[in-house]
Amino acid sequence: MTGKRYRNALKCIAKGENSWSKLLSCMEKEEGSTISTSVLDNIIQNLEKMSIIKDYEFLDPVYKEASKLL
Repeated sequence: MTGKRYRNALKCIAKGENSWSKLLSCMEKEEGSTISTSVLDNIIQNLEKMSIIKDYEFLDPVYKEASKLL
């Protein structure tokens, strides 16, 4: 489930969901279920620690394009 959530988060960010509430809504729509706020916070923090995103934007355009294909 964790890998799927990261994939969904990246896909939603690639679609332009550039705020916490937009990202949460998109991910819940993708999964068809409710996601806890702590889970979403952990995903965002980990993606930022890995230098993939910052402020809901991809740091590398290659990641963004690849995430659109997920």
